Amino acid sequence: MKRAEATLARSSVGDVVVVVGHRSSQVVSALRGTSARVVVNEKYRTGLGSSLKAGILALSDESRAAVICLADQPFVTVELIDRIVSRHLETGAEVVVSASGELISPPVLFSRSIFAELTSIPGDRGAKAIIERHPDSEKVRVKRETLLDVDTEQDLERASRMLTPEKIRGRARPAGRP
Repeated sequence: MKRAEATLARSSVGDVVVVVGHRSSQVVSALRGTSARVVVNEKYRTGLGSSLKAGILALSDESRAAVICLADQPFVTVELIDRIVSRHLETGAEVVVSASGELISPPVLFSRSIFAELTSIPGDRGAKAIIERHPDSEKVRVKRETLLDVDTEQDLERASRMLTPEKIRGRARPAGRP
């Protein structure tokens, strides 16, 4: 969680909002001292949609877009986040996704015009259906390993074998904020 927050904090996004549910007190403690604004999703047991809704509703009225990231994707970098934001700013696309081949995965940027759709997702659903409703979305192509989502012990072992010191630190570069 802390690595994902640090990656976002060094990127060109504005506010970093972290939505927590399971073990929320431990995560809140781990994020103390960071710039993240933590939102506790009391309805996390109902599914991913409730966390998306909690995060979107926590954004300021000035937020023009939201970049949705997962805390368990260790290969997401500052550069990828900045490429997603840049693609949105260059094209005006309402949705910008990370893609490897046919795989579409977070991080994903949604413009403000999509926020109402995000807050109406049923609790047990993610944003995939919304992405599919926007076939004109922009794609930022990445290596498949970048989108590895660590959900199982096998995923964790695979990620551990793939981590290099450079990937552990992440690479930061100054960037303007959207």
